[in-house]
Amino acid sequence: MKIVDIEAIPVQAALRPGDVYWGNQSWGRNKPALKNAPGLPAGDDRSVYPYQWRSRAAYSQTVDTTIVKITTDSGLIGWGEAKSPVAPTVTATIIRDLMAGLLIGEDPTNPALQWERMYGAMRIRGHAAGFWMEAISGVDIALWDISAKALGVPLSTLLGGKFRQRVKVYASAIPGVREGAPEDAWQQLRTTAKDIRSRGFQALKMGIGLGVAGDLRSVQIVRETLGPDFTIFTDAAGMYTLPEAIELGRGLERLQVGWLEAPLPPEELEGYARLARILDLPIASDLVFNRWQMRDLLLAGGVDVLQPDVCRAGGLTESKRIAELADAFGKAATPHVSIGSAIHFAASVQLAAALPNQSVMEFWYGANPLGDPIMAAPFKVEQGYFWVPQGPGLGIEIDEAALRRYALS
Repeated sequence: MKIVDIEAIPVQAALRPGDVYWGNQSWGRNKPALKNAPGLPAGDDRSVYPYQWRSRAAYSQTVDTTIVKITTDSGLIGWGEAKSPVAPTVTATIIRDLMAGLLIGEDPTNPALQWERMYGAMRIRGHAAGFWMEAISGVDIALWDISAKALGVPLSTLLGGKFRQRVKVYASAIPGVREGAPEDAWQQLRTTAKDIRSRGFQALKMGIGLGVAGDLRSVQIVRETLGPDFTIFTDAAGMYTLPEAIELGRGLERLQVGWLEAPLPPEELEGYARLARILDLPIASDLVFNRWQMRDLLLAGGVDVLQPDVCRAGGLTESKRIAELADAFGKAATPHVSIGSAIHFAASVQLAAALPNQSVMEFWYGANPLGDPIMAAPFKVEQGYFWVPQGPGLGIEIDEAALRRYALS
């Protein structure tokens, strides 16, 4: 079997009127400037030092991503996704102009070999993270999809076999509220927490990193609203210095939080190590880009839960390596699943099913125009569990006509 075509499809889909993706609402600027909205203000407040304004990630007001379609000479088609929450045309161009030339005519059923060829093509230029790794991710997932379809088995079987038929998920996510926000913003926080519980979830994540005082008050309100048995995770998006993270972490320990995700910028290796030694609270990281970075963080003792994103951290091939590395250190691993299409969710839950050290997986519970609407049949997510699709490959059937309605020219 040979690869005969690689298509990169940048897509962009509007959210429902009034909806804002939680990451953008928590930390981004590209959103409505409402006084009572949760998260950081839309304006760039450069008086806040050092990290809040330096770590304002770029977000789109739409759901953007890059879909990869690989066609073989046998007629088998594989689907993948390269994470592109902004500028999906950039990722698509990389795949079309550089990556496709490396793979046309190659065997699609050897994804590990093709991964090394792709990574090696830009290794001496230092492309160990970012657009290149995201492009690799999309192609890699499509290759795994083809490989599993060729054998007529779900991806989880090809990845080593299922440890579970369903994966526990947490609702992602509630934007926290900054100190000094109007009272109706705090009341909305309570309402959102109750809504998540009413949908059957047993755990949720909060987007914090808005200032220690506001973060702790936000978590305390959700804890009081949902009670002591509901699991709360937190994500600070790398917004804090070490002293601030220590103060925050000690407060979160008192509130019985499940983990503190990304408290420091990813470059702060020694800071993560010091923080983990000081706190009893588990430290998680979704700022995971490759196994070598994770090796250094694990050796430093700076992380307890690794969260590789299959559409960002080199696809299924590299995410599985990262999870296995975590397991060798006695650490948990779980896919990071923020914003993306149904392909992202399907690949993530197939990986999670096959990991012995899987903990609880992220699930964006918002109305996703690139989720169920682009599939022939919806996912089954009930009572806080995501049932692993049983079909061959990713286990889902993509409605290509529905998908292409969102394609950018």
